[in-house]
Amino acid sequence: MSIAGVISRYIAAPQHDLLTSIRGSARAWLCSTRGVLTYSSLAVMCSVGPAGAIDINSSDYLPAPAETNLLVFYSQYATRSEYVPKNGVASTQNTGLDSYVDLLRYVRYFDMAGMRWAFQAIVPAGTLYNGRISGTELGAAAGIGDPIFSADVWLINNKATETYLAVAPYLYVPIGQYSATAPLNMGENRWKLDLQVGYYQGLGNGFALELAGDVIWYGSNDSAGSGTQTLRQDNTYQFQAWLSYAFAPTWSAAIGYSKFWGGTEYLSGVESGNATSRDQVRLELSKFVTPTFQVLGLIQRDFNTSGGFPEDFRGTVRLTQIF
Repeated sequence: MSIAGVISRYIAAPQHDLLTSIRGSARAWLCSTRGVLTYSSLAVMCSVGPAGAIDINSSDYLPAPAETNLLVFYSQYATRSEYVPKNGVASTQNTGLDSYVDLLRYVRYFDMAGMRWAFQAIVPAGTLYNGRISGTELGAAAGIGDPIFSADVWLINNKATETYLAVAPYLYVPIGQYSATAPLNMGENRWKLDLQVGYYQGLGNGFALELAGDVIWYGSNDSAGSGTQTLRQDNTYQFQAWLSYAFAPTWSAAIGYSKFWGGTEYLSGVESGNATSRDQVRLELSKFVTPTFQVLGLIQRDFNTSGGFPEDFRGTVRLTQIF
């Protein structure tokens, strides 16, 4: 196998699900004391994205050699045409939300205490636009989202059997763009911890299976809704699976599935109608243009959504430089 093929089996650069966080962090439609439906605050955070978790790409949990560095750039576009509350009727007429988000990610692999580790830092930035629910305009938002930091550790690192198991805690730091009175935001104004466990198993003949599970804990946002209300959220859980096939030394294709559940939100103690419940299908294609530069394309679509904006389409281009 060429050096490009070897690297393609080692690269690990999980995709942050910033965009899908739109669904999970929407401060849904709330009934006021006058019986009028009002839209509280829609905050988008990193995590890529529902009050969301870190989405993985295929082969992300193959650890790179120690002292390897990755610089990864993501460009993501998503469009949505309905809002589905947790309990209630979906809004489909004159409803939608579009987003364009870029993410810059740095990863460094090293050995410590006899195990492989990876330090990661992710900075998202982008814009939300064309936001509306049943004709009510939500305006737009642009800026930097909440940065994310992680120190992943591989508990199983068996190259002979192609078996790998890692634990990755992702900490979201609430310093992104946020306005308490704006319906759309790029930051979340609360701390968040996503604990992810990833498993990779080579199946032979170029096939591999990758599984990941997440549990996400949320801090409180004390400047939500009217600006003086407190937003709290139940834990969110996610399951992800990828089946990949390296059909050539520098090419790989994969099909994936993701499921979110939990994440019910409460504004001043009252359910907002928003949650993180949805399923998603994914298709991925990647190519090493040179031994140290990879291009990856990914398309995704939501279904069975409850408690947010389902994505009709999300497209991602990922560029990875290894050094």
